[in-house]
Amino acid sequence: MDLFIGLDLGGTWLKYGLGDGDGRLLTRGKRPSEGQRGREAIFGSMINAVKELLGVAKEWGEVRAIGVGSPGLVDYQRGILMGGAPNLPGWEGADIRGVLEREFGIPTFADNDANVMALAEARLGAAREAKQAIFLTLGTGIGGGILIDGQLYRGAWFAGAELGHTVIKFDGRPCNCGNVGCVEQYASAPGMIRTYWEILAAKGMSPPAGLTTEQIFARAEQGEVEARKAIEDTAYYLGVALASFVNIFNPEVIVIGGGVAEAGDEFIRMAEQVAVRLAQDVATRGLRVVRASMGNEAGTVGAILLAVESYATLVSG
Repeated sequence: MDLFIGLDLGGTWLKYGLGDGDGRLLTRGKRPSEGQRGREAIFGSMINAVKELLGVAKEWGEVRAIGVGSPGLVDYQRGILMGGAPNLPGWEGADIRGVLEREFGIPTFADNDANVMALAEARLGAAREAKQAIFLTLGTGIGGGILIDGQLYRGAWFAGAELGHTVIKFDGRPCNCGNVGCVEQYASAPGMIRTYWEILAAKGMSPPAGLTTEQIFARAEQGEVEARKAIEDTAYYLGVALASFVNIFNPEVIVIGGGVAEAGDEFIRMAEQVAVRLAQDVATRGLRVVRASMGNEAGTVGAILLAVESYATLVSG
């Protein structure tokens, strides 16, 4: 059997798995990514994960390729991290493909982590069979993916689909990217928390320490007006961004994942209503806005599918 390895790299954890040509997981694991210890330590964690999977793979067949999803801007053609991964000190410039291919002699392919998650949802998840789709992950930041005619869109210099840095308020909050008013500052988890703080402060109230979005949703369910307002404002900001994406890409489906979206379908419905109200009528005909369905496996399965599809292109010439 042809087998493929997928590595899902994060600032804290490296998740990894072995799969077949259909992206079906045969085994998976998780280990510290060593993200704060620098490039050499990160590669050490990745190499140990691959060694572990190669040992297990002997039971089923031969590993044909390795796929890696990494935070930041990744040159897909060369497999090199170009930048944009602040949670992985020293990772900029990492030759992901080169290091792993020299170590194992197995074709290796690397891409942005949001792209590989989008690939999993496009092939096996909530956007299965869609040809035009938008993907968003709402977490500490906002990751984006774009599917055009069934293929991931990466942009001229592999910096496309940075949807979290769409500006929705020209005089808004400063963003880590250096701009102001990015949707990431309003619809991410920290963005929702900040909105809640501002609502409380305006009423002379103090926010609790260690606040999470889960707690905000829980407070809203208990009837707290301020928490409900923070959720509504966050959904509105997200909907404004979605309206722009709809007008530009006219997708069949928008898939939303990440911690904020996992709070429930009502939040997504609120954002969808705003998007439909603001976008062009023709562009919203048949539009679906849905929650991601792959869960925590999306990154690993997406990396496996990246290996599967990239390897098929390689061998076909």
